[in-house]
Amino acid sequence: MTSVPLYCHVPRSSYFAHWVHREKFMQYESVHSSWILFAVEDGSFYYKIGDQEGTATYGDLVFCPPGATFRRVVIRPVTLFVIFLTWRDDQGSDIPLDPGAFPNLKISIRDTARLKADFAMMGTIRKLSDSGAQLKLDHYVYDLWLLYCEECGDHEMSRSLESTGESYDRVAEKAQLMIQAQAFQPVELQKIAGTLGLSLSQLSKKFKKRYGKSPIQYLTSQRLEKAKTLLLETTLTLEQISECCGYQNGFYLNRVFKKHINMTPNEFRSTHTV
Repeated sequence: MTSVPLYCHVPRSSYFAHWVHREKFMQYESVHSSWILFAVEDGSFYYKIGDQEGTATYGDLVFCPPGATFRRVVIRPVTLFVIFLTWRDDQGSDIPLDPGAFPNLKISIRDTARLKADFAMMGTIRKLSDSGAQLKLDHYVYDLWLLYCEECGDHEMSRSLESTGESYDRVAEKAQLMIQAQAFQPVELQKIAGTLGLSLSQLSKKFKKRYGKSPIQYLTSQRLEKAKTLLLETTLTLEQISECCGYQNGFYLNRVFKKHINMTPNEFRSTHTV
């Protein structure tokens, strides 16, 4: 049986809540019969789902599959959307979503302008019983889902290369998708290389041939692009932005930013903000 691509699944919300500035979760762990999405608008929390664990901050979407134990602890007072999901195809028929289709249960959205717009509209929805609320919520949740699919590489455009027969290095592309999925949390490039059956030097050679830059250069560019977006589109502090971008603290982000952008984050924000 041919598996259904992620982007062909249409999410429908069965429960919705907007938690604002929560200092702790009501439960440390839970198990549910449906998929759950935690979409972080502010703050941060630690999560563990099966063998996947990490920290979720602004711009992160965390998906928990049905039957899985979802453990979480607030790190910094968190504002997030909690949405229980079911799935349909484009004809409206219910279809399952295989948890194995996910490269990572968390993804950090790079298109924060689109994310911010979706969050703003979702924040106006008080309860699903309000007139038109279900339709509106499903629209914006579907847009979040499309962002997830696009940034995971599970999108029709990513398949067009295969259909045209254009040649490229599949190992390098897999590495690129793995780095994308983990870009805004601590990343071990050595582990990614090992997963692909390569040494770090072998991966670097293949990656540079395919993309014109090394894995670490690509990772840095992903993080700095997100940092620039957050500097311009939010009022987050440098410490908060460093947490969102995978850096250990604001001091380190400041150093990396100045090295590659030739100005400090504060200078960048003041120069480019109208």
